[in-house]
Amino acid sequence: MLIRDHIVRVENIKTMQMMDAAKIDHRVIAAFLTSEGMPIETSEVTAVLKNYDALGIKRLSQKKSQVLIQAKMQHFSDSELPCPLTY
Repeated sequence: MLIRDHIVRVENIKTMQMMDAAKIDHRVIAAFLTSEGMPIETSEVTAVLKNYDALGIKRLSQKKSQVLIQAKMQHFSDSELPCPLTY
């Protein structure tokens, strides 16, 4: 499963979190989401829940976040980078 193809809205993750908080087995969550048109395996449900909870545990300093934003902006203005559409 490619997560980006199926988990396009945060509501899907919130649904997984609510079902997990209700102590519903991850196999049942996977079966429910698959029946709703989002094919997902039990191990993927577990991985999504663990990784989503891990996000936001650590915070970047303001200086580091500004450097990341600056690097991203330089990427957009660099005319020497190849355009992906030309491949």
